[in-house]
Amino acid sequence: MEEKVIAVGHTRDLGENGYFVATLPDGKEVLVFRASELLYAVQRRCPHEAAPLERGQVWSKMIRCGQHGFTFDIETGEGLNCSGYRIRCYKVEQKEQEIFLLPAEQED
Repeated sequence: MEEKVIAVGHTRDLGENGYFVATLPDGKEVLVFRASELLYAVQRRCPHEAAPLERGQVWSKMIRCGQHGFTFDIETGEGLNCSGYRIRCYKVEQKEQEIFLLPAEQED
């Protein structure tokens, strides 16, 4: 089965904050951001209480929700200090200045 690539934005959309929120065709919101010079994309809201993850912190290969400090691996989605919680991660491709996502392999 062929993967459908989804155009979500442009590198200029990252702005000064280094992130932007994209809405996928199915209505899901995705947080696209740069960390350690690489592009990442994860579900926008924390699975705990739906706080927007862009209000938290990103460092190394982790993102921490600003509401309760739940921390996730941005490559695997695994909850690092919150057993039983995980976030959806998307594969990101950059072609010239355009940013594309590949469908997530994880299911809700």
